[in-house]
Amino acid sequence: MKVFDLARIIPAAAILLTAMTMTACIGGASSEPTRYYTLAVEKISMPEASAKGKVQVRKFTIDPAYQRANIVYRESAYDFMFYDLDLWASRPDHMVTQVVAEYLQKSGLFETVEIKGSSKPEFEVSGNIAAIEEVDEGSSQYARLAIEISFRKVDSEAPLFEKRYEDKETMDKREPRFMAEATSKMLARFMEDALKEVEEARTK
Repeated sequence: MKVFDLARIIPAAAILLTAMTMTACIGGASSEPTRYYTLAVEKISMPEASAKGKVQVRKFTIDPAYQRANIVYRESAYDFMFYDLDLWASRPDHMVTQVVAEYLQKSGLFETVEIKGSSKPEFEVSGNIAAIEEVDEGSSQYARLAIEISFRKVDSEAPLFEKRYEDKETMDKREPRFMAEATSKMLARFMEDALKEVEEARTK
């Protein structure tokens, strides 16, 4: 017949019960869901031109500070912070590259628009994102986007068109959804101008 030492069993059981209770609390606790946002292609004025040639959109580069999916926000010139649960659906450089390619496709300026070229293109579009962020100043909030866009013939070193765009768009309130919307509108304005410049440069 086995004799159980209750002095040892009772404390051990208490420890086990406490651990199970803590696990249940942690596992059952409600947590904020992660939210994802993306840039949209807006309706813009397109240049009137016939489709000619093939263009490849190179993956845009981006300032190292923005090389992550977290949306950046600032409350002063010295702050640089990230939302933990509000993220871009993919890194900004990937999104901007895709959106620029879609604008070029919708413009009808080229017969073929590719991101990953299957053959050598005649033209190339590239760029760099210097800033993509939300800025909160007191009771006002706005999105800021700074981007460079370059267009060149593949066999030429000098660009046919190159320009830096920078602007800010007021947000209705501090919410990442409005940040994504405001950034999309700015990129649309930049692309409306860039497409006209590309058409002029292409025909020179």
